[in-house]
Amino acid sequence: MENAGSGCYREILNLYGMGRLKTYGITVICGKGNNGGDGFVLSRYLFNAGFDVKTIILAERGSYKKIAKDNLDILIKLGSCIVEIPAESKIPLLKEILDKTDILVDAILGVGLNRELDGFLKAVIETVNEKNEKDEKSKSEGNGFDVICIDVPSGLNADTGEFMGAGIKNNVKKVFTFGGLKTGFYINDGEKLLLSEKTVLIDINQPAQLLKKHSPGIEIITEEEIAGCFTDRKKTATKFDYGHLLVIGGSPGKSGAAFMASYAGFKGGAGLVTAAIPAKLNDIMEIKTDEIMTYPVFDNNGGFFVGNGASIIKENLLKGKNAAVIGPGMGLKEETKIFLHKILPEIKVPLVIDADALNILSEDTDFLKEIAGISDIILTPHFKEMERLSGIDRKTIEKDPIGIGKNFAEEFGVYLLLKGSSMFIFDKTGGNISIQCEHTPLLASGGSGDVLSGLTGAFICGGMSLYMSMKCAAFLLVYSAKNLEGKYGELGAGAVKITENIPKSINLIKKQQKEIQ
Repeated sequence: MENAGSGCYREILNLYGMGRLKTYGITVICGKGNNGGDGFVLSRYLFNAGFDVKTIILAERGSYKKIAKDNLDILIKLGSCIVEIPAESKIPLLKEILDKTDILVDAILGVGLNRELDGFLKAVIETVNEKNEKDEKSKSEGNGFDVICIDVPSGLNADTGEFMGAGIKNNVKKVFTFGGLKTGFYINDGEKLLLSEKTVLIDINQPAQLLKKHSPGIEIITEEEIAGCFTDRKKTATKFDYGHLLVIGGSPGKSGAAFMASYAGFKGGAGLVTAAIPAKLNDIMEIKTDEIMTYPVFDNNGGFFVGNGASIIKENLLKGKNAAVIGPGMGLKEETKIFLHKILPEIKVPLVIDADALNILSEDTDFLKEIAGISDIILTPHFKEMERLSGIDRKTIEKDPIGIGKNFAEEFGVYLLLKGSSMFIFDKTGGNISIQCEHTPLLASGGSGDVLSGLTGAFICGGMSLYMSMKCAAFLLVYSAKNLEGKYGELGAGAVKITENIPKSINLIKKQQKEIQ
């Protein structure tokens, strides 16, 4: 508790600075448990440093117990301002204090909450939100207050990311959390509040063996990790040193999807990229690209893959490939479904299955299990495609993407990259899980998934493991888009521009990490 409170004090100083903090009215609002005790320690540090701090306790002084009581007693003996608000009848006093608050520290409830809130605590939390919501309209006049949450925003279930009947939501500036990051920060209400961008992990010297024992086995993808995957290329390297990617996709009206996946393969560093597309579309693809080789596959002059095309690809295109991507823009014609069932068992290299190919496979998941035993397979569904594959309602998947994704990967023996606002990445055992939790509105347009598949294939060609290839592709897709926000704002960059920015993004990440080192 001492380490937690003192750690929060240091982070508040870092966030606001001593001079600025001296001008602010700070209120620390504390519940009855250990989270409140953390708040008492923070209040003591703030008071001893000479800051204007009030501590609200949401119970009578004599009702606190154990270490929380000890820290409250110290605060009382120091003469710090403590205000009791133990019942709903005192909420008008809370409103008066909030009117004079610049920074509110939320130490009401911690990670142990597992029931719906009601009664007094719900009323307190709703009052905090309402005061901040009303003042939000007059921020230009200097009103409103920042909220700093200790461990979690009060009311948030740290596992599910859902608010339990009520929760601190408005103007959350930072969350100072302890021990480890919480799964709930990355899903449901936690994701909507962008807690992944607001959280600071504070080391409170918990034993490493205990943290390891209780870890859920989930990791957040970091820039440092991704930078380490991209070593400088040899000056004497040739195209044969970085693999050959095969992309199979395209149909009338959707040739762009096959192009974007192929283009991403090229920009992601594959030495060679071949796009296998229906013969009728070949001229279009030839015009769209220079660096990518195209191969017209027999289509009975319809522009769609047909069953006979599978033998053509088997005989002419599979040899010498290091990875394959199949599905972007492929369409859902019955002839194409026959083609897919014929070609998938023939592909023995790591295979990224995306888009229309996923929707076709969702009609016969037993077939998916069969081909998963032939080669390593990556599936890249968004939530709606995952609904079709798993038979689980999309809203249920959105509430528990980690649990459902883990179970699916384990059951089918496939690598899985589950796409929502965040991206959830699973190895084929379900034992390793990573989250790409950065966000940008520039990705809210068609083609991003095609680019993701092409990048994943390119990184496999370059020698990365399948799991690391998915992590790098997910991270760089978002990183590249965020890098373009200064130029394009929140819309209109498009998947092609994001793809073109990938090499620059890789170089920038490498440069930044070298400077840090």
